[in-house]
Amino acid sequence: MKSFRFLLLSALLLFVGAQLHAQIDRSKKPEPGPAPKASFPDYNETTLDNGLKVFVVTNTAQPVVTFRLLVKSGSEYDGDVSGIASSVTELLTAGTTTRSKLQFAQEEDQLGLSIGAGAADDQMSLSGSGLKKNMDKLLALMTDALYNPTFPEDELDKMKKQSLSGLKTVKRDPDAVMGRLQITVGYAPHPYSHFGIEEDVENTTRSALVDFHEKYFIPNNASLAIVGDVTLKEILPVIKKYFGSWKKGTLPSDNFPKPAGIDGRTVHLVDLGKTQTQTAITAQVTGIERRNPDYIPASVMNSIIGGGFSGRLFANLREKHGFTYGAYSTFEPRKSTGLWQASASVRRVATDSAFTQILLEMERMRNEPIDEETLDMHKQYAAGRFLLGLESASSIATMVQNIFLYNLPKDYYKTYVSNLMKVTPNDIQNIARKYLTTDRIAFLAVGDASVIREPLSALGEVRMYDTDMNPVSAAQSFAVDIDGPTLMEKSIEALGGRATLEKITSRVTEGDVSISFGPATAEGSLKEMEKAPNKKYQLLTLSIDMGGGAQIMESEQWVNGEKAWSRQPMQPTAELAGDELAKTLESEQFNSLLRWKELGYQPTVTEKKEINGKVVYVLQLKKKFDSEELHIDAERFLLVGKVQTAETPQGPMSSTTTIGDYRQVDGLMLPFSITVENPGMNMKATITSYKHNTDIDDAQFKPKS
Repeated sequence: MKSFRFLLLSALLLFVGAQLHAQIDRSKKPEPGPAPKASFPDYNETTLDNGLKVFVVTNTAQPVVTFRLLVKSGSEYDGDVSGIASSVTELLTAGTTTRSKLQFAQEEDQLGLSIGAGAADDQMSLSGSGLKKNMDKLLALMTDALYNPTFPEDELDKMKKQSLSGLKTVKRDPDAVMGRLQITVGYAPHPYSHFGIEEDVENTTRSALVDFHEKYFIPNNASLAIVGDVTLKEILPVIKKYFGSWKKGTLPSDNFPKPAGIDGRTVHLVDLGKTQTQTAITAQVTGIERRNPDYIPASVMNSIIGGGFSGRLFANLREKHGFTYGAYSTFEPRKSTGLWQASASVRRVATDSAFTQILLEMERMRNEPIDEETLDMHKQYAAGRFLLGLESASSIATMVQNIFLYNLPKDYYKTYVSNLMKVTPNDIQNIARKYLTTDRIAFLAVGDASVIREPLSALGEVRMYDTDMNPVSAAQSFAVDIDGPTLMEKSIEALGGRATLEKITSRVTEGDVSISFGPATAEGSLKEMEKAPNKKYQLLTLSIDMGGGAQIMESEQWVNGEKAWSRQPMQPTAELAGDELAKTLESEQFNSLLRWKELGYQPTVTEKKEINGKVVYVLQLKKKFDSEELHIDAERFLLVGKVQTAETPQGPMSSTTTIGDYRQVDGLMLPFSITVENPGMNMKATITSYKHNTDIDDAQFKPKS
């Protein structure tokens, strides 16, 4: 029964992590500069007789004019068939009563115009931009798409085929499935929770698109923003020419059911099965609607906890623990409501640990005041991003229309930076206490349920879903039909039988090793020399790129049956003692499976279930100083995995080992693929050779003096 020393790998991981961290000088924070000054442009506002709101922002810097038409209804109005709003906007320019799709595109290209449309939950938009001298032609094309779309059947069929193909990919993509899970848990039964499935695509008809367009594309449900080298006096006659005859309609009702909200602590899990090695996770609490005055301080608080490289989640989950390449959070404000979400993609065995650290950072925001220097840095970053947005005409148009869409104060963007700079440490802590409610939180995970479901159950009730968000029952369990001692003997027979195993008195194992931990990776080799009854030597050699070129690092371990030693990179050899010595001597027994009775092991079968697509027996193997959970294939009786917990300088750390690719060597079935996962790293060992009964000098099992 193969076993790679988990503690040896963990120690190496911690050492390399420290070396990588030492490359960055974090002892000094940059001095904050002066607060940037906002310069949101003045704008003029008027309303046409048909109810169309018009905003004009004069910008003489370039001879370009941008028009953005916003409709205050989006996919929340899809009804029983999700995707109608997005289908309507996608096909607005796919053909009109006067132009084919090709003719429309040719006229755009000839004059260097850019016209596009899109849909979101709260809105639909139609935008166009071009040189001022081509303004009339631009508006002629835009209004043709606005008033006269034909939604051609052939274009609709093409779009549906593409959508159906894309939906097949969605169900295999952890990020896409997580998106579905987030809105399902966070917004149901509000329409924000809806998403398209195959049945919706198949039920999308041309008549449904025509009806939706006629109902919601009305001037008294819309606004038009113009940004460019024009004045209100100059542009208003042009706007009346192209939009003045647009007929009013009946304003749609927004009497949607409110989201159920998050009550208590619950776990929501989608099992993507045996092919997934990563887990997308989200911790989620109820957030705020866009017009809430808490939004500005809440956005600053979110920047501090999860705003990318400078966020606390990034420093914790990536830099400190090596769980992920990146950890982020967002405050997602919408017209009716919103969510706060913290997310990361982590290794399977780090899922519960990552959630624990997210909770820790949430509590830290609630309980510890932020220092002024850090707060100033994040406020200036937010102000800088805002000012960058003012360089884009389309961004300015969007901001102006947000005032109309979300019912914001008319001076919202004029005063944005000054209000941002007024945020205090006390404001941040109050906002955190108000919204980061760790007693009402949903833990969302998409990954391998056979590995992550049980650890996550400690966080709350586990609710499982399929990829279309239909509730499903937990993984199938089977009646236990064998006892521990019998299973041990069957495993011995599966390996080759007692007689064959007893003939093996020594083994030399060599293999290639690949390790990933946090942002770093390492390649190398592994060599093990074992000799009956309890002698072992292990050498792990890794090549690691630490920014200044590759470095070679080695870890060694010696066990001579009575004593044990360990050597980590750039450290002297240390002799083990006490409990560490006792556990090491117990774990490094040659042919331990064959000798389980002699060694006093107590095997107990606790359950029979499906893990990684195989039905396995879960065997708890209790030893004198330690115990481990073994997973034994219920058909072949070969060891296919195990779970161990070891004490490390960072506390208890669980390790999951997956074992496979069994081949016959000298009459024995031995694995050629071994993967070890723990919260900080993932190691893959590919065995290249086994050699049995070679003459190994006992001096090999003790460090050279």
